Amino acid sequence: MGAGPGKTLRAYAGLAGRILGTRLGSKRPFKVTLVLTDRCDCRCKGCLIWQREKRTELTPEQIGTFLRAAPSLRWVNLTGGELFLRNDMVEVAAAVRDALPNLAVLDFPTTGQRTDVILRDVERMTALGIPKLVLTCSIEGPPALHDELRGRPGAFDNMIATYKGLRALDGVDVYLGMTLSEANACAVDDTFAAVREHVVDFDWRDLHINVYTESGHYYANLDAGLRRPAEMENVLARALKSREGSWHPTDLIEATYLRLLPEYLRTGRSPLPCKALRAGVFIDAQGDVHPCTVYGRKLGNVLETPLYEILDTAEAEDARDVIERDACPGCWSPCEANPTIVATAPESLTRRPRS
Repeated sequence: MGAGPGKTLRAYAGLAGRILGTRLGSKRPFKVTLVLTDRCDCRCKGCLIWQREKRTELTPEQIGTFLRAAPSLRWVNLTGGELFLRNDMVEVAAAVRDALPNLAVLDFPTTGQRTDVILRDVERMTALGIPKLVLTCSIEGPPALHDELRGRPGAFDNMIATYKGLRALDGVDVYLGMTLSEANACAVDDTFAAVREHVVDFDWRDLHINVYTESGHYYANLDAGLRRPAEMENVLARALKSREGSWHPTDLIEATYLRLLPEYLRTGRSPLPCKALRAGVFIDAQGDVHPCTVYGRKLGNVLETPLYEILDTAEAEDARDVIERDACPGCWSPCEANPTIVATAPESLTRRPRS
């Protein structure tokens, strides 16, 4: 069973308080993106994590220890690699919950290839009492294109089976997430139609669109050969229209991301003043701390030094200054864009792209 209404309300209020703290200048993040593994069961063309040399991964106990020392965190994004190649995902989720009793959101992606394992583990996670549990199945296109870009025959069918199974579970919000590059931006409508063949009530609001991002220390894809799309106005118009009039927080964030995406595609810079190292922080699979998914500057390691001490160093302060001067590599990755959007609301929610 999920969290009760009282706990959920307190968790959301606590998250709102931490977001306000960011607006007031706090250096204590409310969100962490934590890589759990470099292993993956796909061989994607746009993400080369799967090519990395495989190293020791953080244990649930280690994760719990360093999160417990960072109580400002209210939103934990777990990522990989493919998380469900680990056999302890339920234990990891429980360690996060126990370390952060005021946790509001736990979210993570999956390739959706290990259907039985994923459904079993996620059902167990729904009993942990986490207020908001969110899972995204990654999709690249209609079946043939999806399998080609994922480098795995049958990947689309496996993912769809997982997605359908997850939608049948109570206590978890489930979406499809499509990362658009020059290789698949023209195939969004075909992708939507292909999903509708399996899920008749699939809606634009069930599809989260983001844009291809390059990162040396995370995706290891600087030489992958893919590029972000140059134009996608028609797709964005339809995705935005589906969220018009909605006051649901997810729709507000998604609509702002999409509305400002053309500006990023044109400039290569974040349309909003990025709040990395204030709203959020990135920790890789070995515990190394970086400002975000794209800015690869190493600031320390949470297995050696508490996170707050790392964030208070001169190195972190200099990195924060680089970000605030917009001198970092620049991105509009949802890992950074979404906490930036909520940390700059309500102004961000009405911001229009600059021409």
